[in-house]
Amino acid sequence: MRKLKVLAFLAALSLVAAACGGGDDEPAETTAAPAATEATTAAATGTDDGGTPTDAAPTAMADMPAVCQGYDGTGITIGYGDLTAGIPFVTQVLDNVMAVAEACNVEILYADNNLDGETALENARTFTLAGVDGVIEFQLDASIEGAICDELRANDPDLPVIAIDIAHPSCALFFGADNGRAGELAGLALGEWAQENWGCEIDMVVTMESFVVGQVNIDRANGMIRGITQVCTGLDYGDFESWSPDATGIVTRIDGGGTTDGAFPKVLDTFTANPGKRIAVVSLNDDMGLAALAAARELGIEDMVVYASQGADATIHEEIRSNPQYIGSTGYFPESYGTYVVPAILAMLAGDPVPDPLHVNHVFVSADNIDQFYPG
Repeated sequence: MRKLKVLAFLAALSLVAAACGGGDDEPAETTAAPAATEATTAAATGTDDGGTPTDAAPTAMADMPAVCQGYDGTGITIGYGDLTAGIPFVTQVLDNVMAVAEACNVEILYADNNLDGETALENARTFTLAGVDGVIEFQLDASIEGAICDELRANDPDLPVIAIDIAHPSCALFFGADNGRAGELAGLALGEWAQENWGCEIDMVVTMESFVVGQVNIDRANGMIRGITQVCTGLDYGDFESWSPDATGIVTRIDGGGTTDGAFPKVLDTFTANPGKRIAVVSLNDDMGLAALAAARELGIEDMVVYASQGADATIHEEIRSNPQYIGSTGYFPESYGTYVVPAILAMLAGDPVPDPLHVNHVFVSADNIDQFYPG
């Protein structure tokens, strides 16, 4: 087994970068993002699997910031394969990972995957050659997870790996969204708006998706549609659960590639081809939601389109506050991701159990509660 390189837990500590909320339907009574109430289970003995004492120094545990959950990462190097530079959501994840790593004395070896599978594979080789103690992997292409895992574990079959948002079942613990539930939260809120304002007379549901991310996309997109169906019943949604890129009933799927620029011409064409329709837009992320919003403004049909998205990152906050048609976004709180993944990978290195999957605590962020999480 791997030699223990971090300190064992004193006790089960909650993540302190964000206070815990209630259930998924109700926001926490706090101005911080809700986070996991339990990232790992305590292992207070300071022994390895054979029951013998390790060389960890228990006296150092009490000196660590609470966000580290009792782990001291001194001497630990973690490879961080970042999704890409420049996307606000991703930047917030990176900033928090780096801040928590610094607090916990962890060295981060950074590599930009640049939304490209081949680049992610090359970065995985770099981590292996560098002999990192663990890897946090944030990359887009679900189809290469096996190849990524082969690269990461070429020299160490027990290398701890955490995959953010895109599952890597061949080698990694999953951290990220509870995608189906996160989607439903947005769909339910949009359905309630449509019921109150349109009497549920929705002519078209447009899902802004990114097909390359595979099951994440399917679960999140279908969850959003499912949420709408729970409020606005009796409409022809077709067989949307049997996911296909083709239109089904009133549902039209657009592969926007995950970015505002990539999604804009496609959603503009879709809106142009469907004049006079009341359109409900649900987006896999905030970036493509902004593309749909821009397309509606260009065509002058703002009152005919209502939006809900996923992420609730900073790019969408002003729309949520001021645009009654942009009803909100499911919060993923990327600015707190490091508070989950850094202590979790240290726990894995220590041989302590970590929940798999490890899910974000989602809340639908709307004009009614946005200042609770993101004070203006």
